[in-house]
Amino acid sequence: MKERYHKQKILFICQNFWPENFRSTDVVNNLIDAGNIVEVLTSNPNYPEGKIYKGYEWYNFKSEKYKKKIIIHRVPTIPRGKSNYFFIFFNYLSFIVFGSLVGAYKLRKKKFDVILVFASSPIFQIIVGYVIKLFKNAKLVTWVQDLWPENLIALNIIKNKFFINIIGHLTSLTYNLSDILIAQSFSFKKLLKKRSKRKIYYLPNFAENFNKTKLRKYRNKKFVIMYAGNIGKAQKLITLIKAAQKIKYNKKLLIRIFGDGVELKKLKEYKHQNKVNNVEFHNKLPSSKIYKEYKKANALYLSLAKNKFLNFTIPAKLQTYFSLSKPIIASASGETKKIIHQSKAGYCSNPEDIPALTKNILKILNNKNAKIKHFEKNSKKYFLNNFDRGLIVSKLNKILRD
Repeated sequence: MKERYHKQKILFICQNFWPENFRSTDVVNNLIDAGNIVEVLTSNPNYPEGKIYKGYEWYNFKSEKYKKKIIIHRVPTIPRGKSNYFFIFFNYLSFIVFGSLVGAYKLRKKKFDVILVFASSPIFQIIVGYVIKLFKNAKLVTWVQDLWPENLIALNIIKNKFFINIIGHLTSLTYNLSDILIAQSFSFKKLLKKRSKRKIYYLPNFAENFNKTKLRKYRNKKFVIMYAGNIGKAQKLITLIKAAQKIKYNKKLLIRIFGDGVELKKLKEYKHQNKVNNVEFHNKLPSSKIYKEYKKANALYLSLAKNKFLNFTIPAKLQTYFSLSKPIIASASGETKKIIHQSKAGYCSNPEDIPALTKNILKILNNKNAKIKHFEKNSKKYFLNNFDRGLIVSKLNKILRD
């Protein structure tokens, strides 16, 4: 039974939103399903291809409706380009500038109870929320998805200590523009407490919202381990490819990778050069189709690069895997490793530890069906107790009303 709430008028701010494939869209859908009225301020879609999507223009500042229930306000956007930090910088800057100026003008006649910033990179998009808050007398809440400057250090975007210190000081000031901060992991919460005097809550991300149609039972000829999503530096998927190479003689195994990203070309080159014949690459698929592929897989893979800051996060992919009631194979430490061990839903080796990952893959390949069923049962149980949509949206509504 749905919990009833007093309707809140929420302005949701995030640089990336539908039709880009980001969890921000799920957050808004969940808030609306819980009885809130939500409008979105965002950029023109250009991720990950780096160019403005067909049907949009960089200078577009029109509003549109998504699924006849979400009003989306767009602001002019400098496209990020493909793996070019110069253009990415101006892409970030354009949202902060146009979001603050054009956004404030577009919304001048609107009233909101809460402004919620879904703060993946860049963290400075909080400034957009703060500028609009000054005119709206509304509470500003920020759900922190990426830690800055730690995220920049982890991805080797900035190495100069002087610049890192400046960005660290600026981000601390930026965090304190909010009235309330939400941390997506306990590690985030600890760090934010050192930087901000604001009230801080822990709240994990939602699992991806699938239209869960009933599927016929599918029996794989091989044991399929699947990954779907961004193929970037943070994911370090080369660890999986190298592990697959070590056991390419094993006829039971098939690894399927769906998605796109800056590292995809390198992975394909490594596969070709080393004749890794047990790995398949596929294009990214829409939510309706990727769900079917997830359900057909025997186990799901998750990895992070070897960096303590990256491993402070709980990748939203982990919640999705639990929601699918699948065994999990992971190469990660920190929060992710802790959760997989607690859940007893699979195996987790340290980041970039190829021998340990290889051993875990062989272990799950040799597991009897009863053990796989046990992993599936534990995965479902952990999801219901910790990441269930109803639990998270209920907590989020309470935080927004605090």
